Amino acid sequence: MTAEDAGNTDEVTAEDAGNADEVGQTVDPRAGLPADERALLEAFDRLQPQGTVRWAFDDAVRRLIESPDTHGRPAGWGGLPADLWERGRGTKASERVLGDVVKIVAQDVTEYTDRAVKEALTLSADALTELRVAVRDAVQFLSARVELLESSTDPLGLQAAALDLPVVDVSAWVDAAPGWASRRADLPVLVGELSDDALVSALAGSGATVDGVDPRGAVVWAADAAFDVGSGPIDITFAEVIDHLRTLPESSRGCVILSGSVDRTDLAGKVALVDEARRVVAPGGNVVLLVTDQAAWDASLDPVVRDLLPGRPLHPETWRTVLALRGLDESAWLRPAAGSVHAVVAEVVR
Repeated sequence: MTAEDAGNTDEVTAEDAGNADEVGQTVDPRAGLPADERALLEAFDRLQPQGTVRWAFDDAVRRLIESPDTHGRPAGWGGLPADLWERGRGTKASERVLGDVVKIVAQDVTEYTDRAVKEALTLSADALTELRVAVRDAVQFLSARVELLESSTDPLGLQAAALDLPVVDVSAWVDAAPGWASRRADLPVLVGELSDDALVSALAGSGATVDGVDPRGAVVWAADAAFDVGSGPIDITFAEVIDHLRTLPESSRGCVILSGSVDRTDLAGKVALVDEARRVVAPGGNVVLLVTDQAAWDASLDPVVRDLLPGRPLHPETWRTVLALRGLDESAWLRPAAGSVHAVVAEVVR
């Protein structure tokens, strides 16, 4: 085809457009443009933004789901017609005729299967390349969506342990703690975080094996020195409480006493702590939350720390509601005789 011929094919007369309308065809509004202008517009189409990361991810997933190399493949065999034998009997077909039908169908099925297998084994290199590209794009766009989500929920990426957190005063509950742990004295009691040395000492003194955990290095090193860890019933772990809980087997602790982290985490973090504590405490044991009074919390924290922490304490009645929603129906709110830390105690029943 010459350049002149190509140019002629781009010309669409009013009569041609009218004829197309008569037969219900859609007329391309660019059809009357010169070939170079139309090519330029098509290039712009390819380069225009494709929407959000979400749209791009959805498109990549679509490409993964759709077969990358279906052109020219035969349609799948649908099996024998449901009424084949009825039609055979209705026309009083002889056994020989039906036998011939079965032979023909079997031959067709065999040929189709052979053809399908050969085509599957000769999947084109282009199709494999497209599949790899689609997988790469899907993972890339999914990663971008996760990063957007993370940046919106935690734009600063601060670790709570990096802030100047006050030590929670749980001294009002030192005498009560051995009683909470005694319900399942055959199993260790977990204390997270290490708010007061006296609490850990009281538990160990009552005969309990204590599993302490705290995300603050200085607190852990001080506890190591104070309790001579390794030579007695006290073990100290340097970790976030939720991370440590997740490493423990189900029903492996007789009691879990939580403070500090239950105040400052967001609602999702609070629920996660409750769920993990309930999972690791054996039936009959206690989950104990030592929670700071909200007014005392606001008054005691530096404004910067208070504003940048992901959450603030829940009211004890709110905690009882949360515990009930997570399967700890029977809980008690114990008010302190002194200080600003309340205790919410729930027995694990399952």
